[in-house]
Amino acid sequence: MRLLPFIAGAALGAPLRYLIDKFFRTKYVFPVGILIVNVVGSFILGYTQDNYFVMGFCGAFTTWSAFMLDVDRELPFRRRTAINIALTFGLSIAAIAAGFALAS
Repeated sequence: MRLLPFIAGAALGAPLRYLIDKFFRTKYVFPVGILIVNVVGSFILGYTQDNYFVMGFCGAFTTWSAFMLDVDRELPFRRRTAINIALTFGLSIAAIAAGFALAS
């Protein structure tokens, strides 16, 4: 029975990620939407931990593949690429740590 909440969470997470990313791509060159979903998803997962609905949601909401595609597209812009990598990793790690801390 753990699979159904996981699937339900993923069914909500993926479309929400798409809408957030689509909204921010119309306003910024920098991939702000993907950065936001990765950081927010890391925080939520750190805060809730062992909830199958949330794991499905965060798994579909956050995205390693879109992040890597953005990094590949930005390679000619070395400074922006470095900023994207540093912000995504740094803020996501800080967000999951903050989630763990608040949940304790």
